[in-house]
Amino acid sequence: MKDTKLALFIAAILIVLAAATREEPSASESWATTRVVPLAFAEELGADQWPPSMRDRFLNDTENQIRMSQPDRVMRDDRGPDEWLPSSGQCDYMGRFMAVMERYQLHHREPHWRDWQTKRQRCYTQFQ
Repeated sequence: MKDTKLALFIAAILIVLAAATREEPSASESWATTRVVPLAFAEELGADQWPPSMRDRFLNDTENQIRMSQPDRVMRDDRGPDEWLPSSGQCDYMGRFMAVMERYQLHHREPHWRDWQTKRQRCYTQFQ
């Protein structure tokens, strides 16, 4: 419980920091809203067993939505942070990804979870 509260606190700090330093998108790039945790990724961890109401909640959760450029969306596909991170705002993305995973209890089945926690902690400590 203590680890979860710390993780959520760290994620909140990272989101605030990222919002304060975020770059404006280039006018020449195509941007769209997509999910922080892709549905296909979540389904591999058990979301395919959710009732329709939980699936709808996940799909419409504003905390699970992010604006991403077309090239980044294509490169990310259905990958997790162990396979892809954006070129900028990596700490923010990692924090948000993990917060959504925890909210929907998907992190217990993720084999890279401990590595992600370590990486997120490194992000947090670099801002102190």
